[in-house]
Parts: sequence; structure tokens; C-alpha cells
Amino acid sequence: MQANDVNTIEALDVEGEALFKANIEAGETTLVKLRGRPGQAFAVTDRRVYVLRYGFRTGYTGGGNCSAYGFNQVTGVTITKRMALGIIQVMTAAKGSTRPGNPFIVDNMIDFMWDAKGEEFQRGVSIARKMMQKTLEAITTHAVAQQSAADEIGKLAVLRDKGILTEEEFQAKKRQLLGL
Repeated sequence: MQANDVNTIEALDVEGEALFKANIEAGETTLVKLRGRPGQAFAVTDRRVYVLRYGFRTGYTGGGNCSAYGFNQVTGVTITKRMALGIIQVMTAAKGSTRPGNPFIVDNMIDFMWDAKGEEFQRGVSIARKMMQKTLEAITTHAVAQQSAADEIGKLAVLRDKGILTEEEFQAKKRQLLGL
């Protein structure tokens, strides 16, 4: 099976779908939605990574927990194999680990049967990592652009102070650089 042929969106059971739909925002596009072992799911949208845990097998009888992490909060998404199980862990500054804990009780982890779904989950993690990288690049580009505009305004202020630019010319160029 080619990596691009791996299905990364599958229907969850009724309780899982209800929990997911209750937590995504209007306009979010689902890129990954995969069922782990009963009562667990991993999802990625164009805005966030989700770990869903629901039902009595995960300690959420008659309800569930949906942990949502914005890409700017996520420090990493790991996928590991332990015997026949695969484990996904979403790490943030507050919830990180170099070694996964117990996926039955930790709300930033799920587990799945590796032989049955390893390729799907590997592809899902790859998509999450690409979205994290895209977000990081956008933040960096914005920060550099802001820094460049500030530098240019500083240079223009020096020219204004030397009498080379009038106050009106300085203000006009400043508005242009700030996109106002």
C-alpha cells in the first residue's frame, strides 16, 4: 500500500463522533480521524490535534474527554510500538514525556493495534507534523516581517530627525509599512 493510499479518515462510533463534533469549531477541516482501541480516537484538523477518550473502557462512562491542542502549543507527536500495540502521544510544554505513560489513563495518549492500523496512524502522525511545521513557518515569517517593518521605521525616523524626510512623509511611509 502506498503512503498516499492510506485512509486517514474513518467514521468513529456514535459516541466518538458526537464528542468530536461537539468540540471542533465551525469551518475546521478534518484531515485525520482514526479510531484507536475501543473508546479512543486521534484526529487532526487544519487547526488542531485532538485526542478523544470516551466510554466505560476509558473511565468516561456516559461521557468523554476531548483534548484539543493548537499546533502552536504542540511540541511533538510521537508514535511508538510496544509489542502488538501502537501508542500515539501528543506532547506540549505542559504534557510532555520522553517515554509514554499508560495510554489507559493519560488524556494526551491513545493506543491502537499496530498490525491492523499502523500504516494509517503513521500517516496521520505525519500529517499532524506537517501541519505543526506549517504553523511554525507562518509564525516565523510573521515575526520576521514585523521585525523588518520595525527596522525600516527606525531608519525612516533617523532620516526624519536629520530633516531629510518631512513628518508627513515619515507618517505616510510608516502607515504603508504597518499595512494601515
